[in-house]
Amino acid sequence: MPEGQNKTNPDLVTVFCNFFRAATRPAVTIIFAAVIAQVVIDRIDAPQWFIGLAITCIAWWFGDRTLTHIKEKKEED
Repeated sequence: MPEGQNKTNPDLVTVFCNFFRAATRPAVTIIFAAVIAQVVIDRIDAPQWFIGLAITCIAWWFGDRTLTHIKEKKEED
């Protein structure tokens, strides 16, 4: 955390960014998953860019969350 910021009393921008990230990640992941499921069930020929974007976003978000949890766990010890 940058110097001068209080973890227990973050500024408004930090709160907004954290809320926005917490709200959009699950929503976008569910949308990607629903579209991929529809593509598989109805055997629709999905554009390659969509599949690539979905896989990249979902992998990035899970990787970011994993690294964040590992970092937080190390800071607690």
